[in-house]
Amino acid sequence: MNDSTFVAFPSELAVFGKHRSVRYFLREPLAPGHLDLIIEAGRRAPTDAQGHMYAFVRITDVALRDRLATLCADQQHIRDAAEFFIVCLDVHRLRRLVEHRGGEWGMRERISLLYGATDATMVAQNMVVAAEALGYGTCYIGAVQNNVDRIAEALALPPGVLPLYGLCIGVIDPAHYPPTVKPRIPRALCFFENRYPADFTPEQLDSAYAAMSVKRDWWESIGAYFAAGGAMERREPVMARAWRQQGLDPQPVEQPCTSTH
Repeated sequence: MNDSTFVAFPSELAVFGKHRSVRYFLREPLAPGHLDLIIEAGRRAPTDAQGHMYAFVRITDVALRDRLATLCADQQHIRDAAEFFIVCLDVHRLRRLVEHRGGEWGMRERISLLYGATDATMVAQNMVVAAEALGYGTCYIGAVQNNVDRIAEALALPPGVLPLYGLCIGVIDPAHYPPTVKPRIPRALCFFENRYPADFTPEQLDSAYAAMSVKRDWWESIGAYFAAGGAMERREPVMARAWRQQGLDPQPVEQPCTSTH
């Protein structure tokens, strides 16, 4: 594999090389027909066992959009973007389909969380690529997880449906375009052949910090999110509440009895 940090994309794949999160939008709608194209691109994403374990809630109510923006760290681009979706994993619909034909629901919480999150994310990423190919800006909103339980209540989500993150799609404000294309950590630390490395050397870890520390020391970002006391640790009890609330809290797995005879 080529170990260079960036590979030049040919014209037919240029959309991937131009990706960045856009947080400044004009308050303009998408062009006629484009939303349907973006949604259809999402619907064509792969899905495990044809389960389609996802749901997207499009937020068109202005007051609700404002409330959700406030719950998501008061991010203004949620209010400004032409379109805003709450991306959810959804096993509620699948359960109803199984039971509609007289089947007994057999999917447990761990598999529901894993497969639902995977299905939803593949749909969302298809939508992002389609939107950016059409010239729009996009931004995922991880701050949904700051108040995921309250957002689930605001959207009247039934058990088996869990918000994962938000997705903004809109017309880029040219006064802030183009935003900086962010770096990526070295490929050698992410893509391996045949087996995972025994450990990362100090030099390899330093190379990641060197590659990512463009505007500031990357530690400022990952420390704020992933170190003790960071955002991810603070989200843990919120997510635990949401899992219980939405009927997705993994239960202890019963161990099979082993006979001593």
